[in-house]
Amino acid sequence: MSSTEALRGLDAFALLRRHAEDARTGWSLGVFGGIAEFIRDAEEPAQVTILPERIEVATARGALRARALPGMVALPYEMPSRHEERRVPAIAVCLPAAEAARAGRQAIAEIGPDDAAIREEDRGAVLFDLGIGLGGVEACVRTCDPVLIAALRRAAGRQMFDHDGPIGAILAASPHRVFISALGRIEVYQPIPPADGRSPDGPHTHVLPKLLAHGRTHAASIPIPDGLVPCLSLHPPHARGTGRA
Repeated sequence: MSSTEALRGLDAFALLRRHAEDARTGWSLGVFGGIAEFIRDAEEPAQVTILPERIEVATARGALRARALPGMVALPYEMPSRHEERRVPAIAVCLPAAEAARAGRQAIAEIGPDDAAIREEDRGAVLFDLGIGLGGVEACVRTCDPVLIAALRRAAGRQMFDHDGPIGAILAASPHRVFISALGRIEVYQPIPPADGRSPDGPHTHVLPKLLAHGRTHAASIPIPDGLVPCLSLHPPHARGTGRA
């Protein structure tokens, strides 16, 4: 795939299938200020399922699911490297805005048992939408912890970062984070780091209220054409560094 070539439909999904088999490829799903990342190591045990219209990759630290939709468009671009003064490849997989639309909840809401969880053992846990309010992604937590479930139910209809909101209970319980788009989901099982800590290696999430307040589906530096919404991103291996952007 060249740096300017866009792929559509099943051609775009064939690209995703190839990358799902490569542990060096990183994946992300989210909006500007709220994102989940799925990364795995080459030697890390992983359950990889590659089907004509669905991909699933699960490790002990997190999981990825992607599905094929006719309207999907894979758009390659370059982004600044985190570690080097150069640009590295990335691919934004987009849908037309109407196809990308999710619930767009603007407050905490209980969804119910996560029947669509990637691992069977997680399907009885309760899923709560954190209400980031952007229509292309639902940023959720999933838990069986009765204390956290009670706290989130009390917080229903309120904002996550309200001064008396549930963010303290979420940080204390460190539940699974589940980010969902029309093209799939990323699940993160690793603990949430403390406020003064760093994100762990491997799957992790970032939820930054000051950036979320901009109400953007993506950073202004990512060249997404009008009418399309990024629903999943790939960060392929490149020639130098760790193999990811």
